[in-house]
Amino acid sequence: MKTNEQNQLLDLLDYFKKVPLFKGLSEARIKKIIEKMKKQKIAAGDFIIHEGDKENSLYILIKGEVEISKSLVLPQWIQSGQKQEKSLLRLSEKHRPFFGEMAMFSDQRERSASITAVTPCTIAVLSLESLENVINDDPVTGTIIYKNIASVLAARLIKANKDILKLTTAFTLALEG
Repeated sequence: MKTNEQNQLLDLLDYFKKVPLFKGLSEARIKKIIEKMKKQKIAAGDFIIHEGDKENSLYILIKGEVEISKSLVLPQWIQSGQKQEKSLLRLSEKHRPFFGEMAMFSDQRERSASITAVTPCTIAVLSLESLENVINDDPVTGTIIYKNIASVLAARLIKANKDILKLTTAFTLALEG
């Protein structure tokens, strides 16, 4: 029997069909995944993910705006109260973003960035265990999901490589000038 929460998520099927995570999946397959998700409301200013935490869930932003930030110093250099964060990106539901996907691949599952709710947010949470259950029941769905995650990660890596090239070029020019 479906819970009220799952029914609320199923009511958002049209939204989920446009999330890149589900690209190429039929409605029936998306519904099976939605049935494994939990819905959460997050207050503005609250963390969804803390950099460095070890956990294994993937999140889909349904409503609201989030900010992704990264520590500017290595963890071993941080003294209490001296942590500095750099805002990297803001995302809203219009982007249909998902995040936390790297935890689906790594045994260490340490979060690489922090994600904070800028506005009140509604998110769907898919645990690794739930995703693995879906994959065991339907390997084709699993293959498509992992292909979609890999595609998004590859695009992010390409962007990061370009950003690193720009930074190293700027740093080299600054040192020469």
